[in-house]
Amino acid sequence: MRDKRKRAPTAAEKATIAAELRNRALLILATFDREEPGEQWAKIRVLVESSQRLSDLRVIYREIRSMLGAMRPSSREQLERELRDSFGPDAEQIGDDEVVAQARRIGCIRSEREYRIVQARLDSLPANPDDDSESAALGKLLDDFMAAP
Repeated sequence: MRDKRKRAPTAAEKATIAAELRNRALLILATFDREEPGEQWAKIRVLVESSQRLSDLRVIYREIRSMLGAMRPSSREQLERELRDSFGPDAEQIGDDEVVAQARRIGCIRSEREYRIVQARLDSLPANPDDDSESAALGKLLDDFMAAP
């Protein structure tokens, strides 16, 4: 029987993942700076560039990615194409998509980590008053988790 546990990434793999997250985050920040110039992007850029730990970069990247919901749809679509063309599929996004799908499938959030991922997804959704079914479903999951003893 195979062991289904994932092996921990090597130091070299961690460095590669960190570099990709950093570069993805910097591309997103550059797009925000073009769309809505301001010094806040430079401050976040310094944080991204100075972060060394992979776990820190994952959190920062997830937070930056969650801001995409505030971007104009045409800019967001172009940015997503640029990210895909430059870096290929986003492993972090794919993993987060799986966590959100599982939480929706089983009808609950089971950990603080899942809570943060679902919250980031909800934050990243563009406002769409005509179809807020995903927003409502994610909001209910978040509310239920917070209400649990």
